[in-house]
Amino acid sequence: MATQGKGTAAKRKASVSAGDFPIPPIYVVAPRPLAQDWELVMGWVAACLLVVLLLPILGMLYMDVLQTKHEAKQQIEKMEKLRREVEKEKRDDSNSRITPR
Repeated sequence: MATQGKGTAAKRKASVSAGDFPIPPIYVVAPRPLAQDWELVMGWVAACLLVVLLLPILGMLYMDVLQTKHEAKQQIEKMEKLRREVEKEKRDDSNSRITPR
């Protein structure tokens, strides 16, 4: 700097000097063989086919589960209705059998 003498070096503002670290080497990557590219493409094709085949199957399975659930709910409601009718008939029969005193 202008105020320092001729023999002094300028102070660095960084806390770590730049000369202490080695420069990492730049590796040159050799081109990959063509077989690896085809393997990569075939992997993506297989993954896409898997998704294309599994999505409709899972959709059909889900719809079947929903339909079965709905049918089971209807059957339960029907059984509850029949149970109430049977209980009502039992009450009516028991009331008619009681003789007044």
